[in-house]
Amino acid sequence: MNAGLPVLLALLAITDAAFCGFRVAAGRDARIFKADYYRAAIRRGMGRGLFTTALVGAGIAGACLFSPGLFPQLLVCARAILWVLLPYATLTLMGMGVWAAAEADVRTLASVVVLGPFTLIRPWVIATAAVVGAWKAPGFTAVLVTVAACGVQLALEPWLNAGMRPRLPVGGSGETVKHKVTRAS
Repeated sequence: MNAGLPVLLALLAITDAAFCGFRVAAGRDARIFKADYYRAAIRRGMGRGLFTTALVGAGIAGACLFSPGLFPQLLVCARAILWVLLPYATLTLMGMGVWAAAEADVRTLASVVVLGPFTLIRPWVIATAAVVGAWKAPGFTAVLVTVAACGVQLALEPWLNAGMRPRLPVGGSGETVKHKVTRAS
């Protein structure tokens, strides 16, 4: 199970990133048929999640090479983090399953009861996971790695949000145009 914990955390991080891609895109496109748009947004989130997970994994692997006792310490943190993240992830995946498989009324119910509120509490869940992981950490380096990894995951949604603008379809062609946003200085 020792190798399974980092793999499970990586899969959760990539899945969370894919959902972040969907959430960032939701409500920003006026097309009626948005399946391709949402698939592209999910792929974008997943791609950035793969990138950040690989980056964090490489950093952890490098740190473990220079500090051989770090990996067991990080496993203690991973176990603690999973106690926070797994219930949240399970309920989110169940809500997405209902949303994907059900008719429109049940989809709306899943969005209102599960997906909407869980989007709001996501940063708090990740922050709680960081605090619990840091609390259980046997060493200071493990605390730093745990907090940094959770911080990277928290930064994913704002990173995906950067550059996204509301889109409106152009008359009949099905293509979209980005609106120019001017900011007062």
